[in-house]
Amino acid sequence: MRPLVVLGAGHFGQRAVKVLGLGGQRALWVVDRDMDSLSKLRGSNIELIHDDAVDYLIRNKGGLPEGTEIVPAVPFHFAWEFAKRVLKERGYQVEPIPIPPEVKYSLPHVWEAADGSLLISYADFRCPDDCPEPPYCTVTGEKRKNPLYKLLSDLDVKGFRLYIVRSHQMAAGVGGYTLGDLLRLRSVLEAGGPAKWLLGTACKCHGVLSGLEVKER
Repeated sequence: MRPLVVLGAGHFGQRAVKVLGLGGQRALWVVDRDMDSLSKLRGSNIELIHDDAVDYLIRNKGGLPEGTEIVPAVPFHFAWEFAKRVLKERGYQVEPIPIPPEVKYSLPHVWEAADGSLLISYADFRCPDDCPEPPYCTVTGEKRKNPLYKLLSDLDVKGFRLYIVRSHQMAAGVGGYTLGDLLRLRSVLEAGGPAKWLLGTACKCHGVLSGLEVKER
């Protein structure tokens, strides 16, 4: 079985390791530039990697299978940051750009991050750590008729193209995607030529949306 890569060893990364590494049957690679956080993790099936999470994945993307599962447990929009750096590495001019203000009015609960990204959720409360992402909210009992990843995918914002990476649940309260998902994101951005993009990552109930402009090489 191929290893699962956990990017970040903070609260969410540690929980992912605890949940996904039960029984020691699966190899877990945990990447963080903070040795203090890494040192809190123990297990014969855990490999600790002291490195920047984005730089590590960009350097090693060619040697990992596209099906490698990734849990992004860092305090920023990992797919967006990966796209920015990998495109710059390939010679493109790439700049983060603001999200048009009107976008937030078509979304449920929205908070603006320090980097200008929008944090989006169907909940205005802290969800249980072990939420199994059921059809009905475990707190309010409401049915999620339209998953958030679908809601974001249906956005129509003048002057912007759109790409949403869907986060799939790997265990209760732990979500992620594959390396192939990130490589497809890179390919779509390259094929699109110079353009302004809204890039998102979302599961059924929570997501993040960021702005990016890709210019010529």
